[in-house]
Amino acid sequence: MKIAVVGAAGMLGSRVVAEARHRGHDVTEVFRGTALGGLMSEVDAVVAATRPRPGEESTAGPTTKTLLDAALAARKRILVVGGAAPLRSPNGGLVLDDNRYVPTHIRPIAAASVRQLEVCREHAANWVYLSPPALLEPGERTGTYRRGTDELLTDPSAISAEDLAVAVLDELEQPGTDRHFTVGC
Repeated sequence: MKIAVVGAAGMLGSRVVAEARHRGHDVTEVFRGTALGGLMSEVDAVVAATRPRPGEESTAGPTTKTLLDAALAARKRILVVGGAAPLRSPNGGLVLDDNRYVPTHIRPIAAASVRQLEVCREHAANWVYLSPPALLEPGERTGTYRRGTDELLTDPSAISAEDLAVAVLDELEQPGTDRHFTVGC
């Protein structure tokens, strides 16, 4: 499979690139500022693993829309890796509104991920949105994870970036039925 990874230099994007290559896929790395142009027509699927810089959270929605527009025009499937904030909290409501998972200092990026999912839901592209758990850090690749739908997985609500990359590639290779899903260790 030919896969474009948008955000290939980031914590998650770099691991998606490594996992895809480990599985024998042809990967095109896309970095901030790269023109999409005809790139979408050259691949089978796109992974959007972008994250705005601090203070630029308002760009998450428009960036996602641009990627969805390009995927739709090229008739390609796009997997958008967002945030945990649009998941349902175990206490009801959104994770965004649960102070146990979203402290004040990360509310701007958390709110941006809620908007990002809204942009996806409003779009006609063939998209799937992956919400990581509350804690996503570099770590060990175990190759295992739990899969959920739109409710935050807990006990723990964590996964390594390496295992999230495994989940991304699993979804590309064997698509599930949920347009919004989550994973955890």
